[in-house]
Amino acid sequence: MASSSSAALFKEREKFIKRQADEAAFLASAEKRQKTDKPSTQKANRSKSALPRPKTLSDFSSDFQSSSSGSKLRNLTLTKIVLKLQERYLSGQTESVTLEEIVEEAGVTIDSSDKHWLASDALLTNPKIYVEPVDDVNKFVYKPPLDLKAPKKTSLLNLLKSRHEKCEGAVTVDDVRETIPSNRADLFIESLIKSKDVVKVTNNKREILFYTDRAYDLQVNPEFIESWRRISVEGLDDKMIAEFLKNQGHRVLTKNAPRPMELAPKAKRGGRRPDTMKHNQHVAHQLEDYTQMANKK
Repeated sequence: MASSSSAALFKEREKFIKRQADEAAFLASAEKRQKTDKPSTQKANRSKSALPRPKTLSDFSSDFQSSSSGSKLRNLTLTKIVLKLQERYLSGQTESVTLEEIVEEAGVTIDSSDKHWLASDALLTNPKIYVEPVDDVNKFVYKPPLDLKAPKKTSLLNLLKSRHEKCEGAVTVDDVRETIPSNRADLFIESLIKSKDVVKVTNNKREILFYTDRAYDLQVNPEFIESWRRISVEGLDDKMIAEFLKNQGHRVLTKNAPRPMELAPKAKRGGRRPDTMKHNQHVAHQLEDYTQMANKK
């Protein structure tokens, strides 16, 4: 009896020892698995954090506003540089300068991207700036709208005369002021108007200069000029004016008068054609006429 109980205890002890060994092996494998999973989890988290966040509507709006404000600042910088070059030219400083020199004189602050934009695009394509390459370095000088040589007054008159003869249009007062200093430009224009070599006309708030061709000077009686300026024909057409002259006992020239345009009458559209039965000629011999039989009925 004692031997059987000791044998049972021995078996229970072996089972206990085996169960403890299995538990230890399980815990060891679980710890090893956790150690191998941590770096992969960290890599996944790192990769997730590295991915950019998708942009929202507010992000696009802020990007547009920043780009719009950036372009406005660039255009403002370009305008200041052009005005500074114009000021130098009108003051008699006609030599070309580098980008660094004109930026310093204009008192503007630019970064490297703005400097690259000015040097490679904006200043090279601006119609008011002349580019002069000197020793592989681009220098810039103001380009006036009019090419006037000394003496300026005579050159301006010759330019207006040339444009008049070639039908190339007139010259605006603003173009003259952007080529010659304003005080001298106004004196030249007033002198040419007083000498009746030039006439100034205002059109759409712009003052325009035209050359006065002496070949078309006509001696007109001052009485006719005064009557022409006094009499108003506003609201009267040619027919009404002709009737008025006839009533006053004057003859009206109608031989070379343009004929009134007569509109051609519109062609009438044809009506719908009546439906007609078309017989097949290849069965014409088989057709029979039943009209008489129908009348008898």
